[in-house]
Amino acid sequence: MEFSKLVHEIQYILAPAIMVSSSALLLLGYQNKFSALFNRFRSLNQERRALTQKTKREPIEEERLGNLKAQLGRLKRRATHVKNAILLTYGAIVSFLATSVFLFLNIYMEAALSYLAISFFLTGLICVFVGSVLMIIEVTISFNILQLESKS
Repeated sequence: MEFSKLVHEIQYILAPAIMVSSSALLLLGYQNKFSALFNRFRSLNQERRALTQKTKREPIEEERLGNLKAQLGRLKRRATHVKNAILLTYGAIVSFLATSVFLFLNIYMEAALSYLAISFFLTGLICVFVGSVLMIIEVTISFNILQLESKS
């Protein structure tokens, strides 16, 4: 096998690796956000429990309790979107890795797997796209929570 052809084939096989690296960077950010949301949920829920246990609450505490309940519901929605984005990104990584494997098998085992490779690559791209849309929705919800928090 001539050297230039070998280099070209290796480039085909490694091209999805760029998408794996990109997805891994997205995943790192998503997981950090998920961890922060989880910690925020716990602290707000603890504050809600403390207010709920009080037998006599001031009107401002009643208002805060209502605000906390609204925030907790929205935080849960945010966490759900981030969780789904994380799962989709893991799915994308698996798809991109499968793409590399099928490209390798297509080239070196002379198996007709190019359609599978293309299908898995497209699946990975769709996963990244949908995960990104979920994160856009999550950021919108986040801004709404910020507005709600500024009222209390």
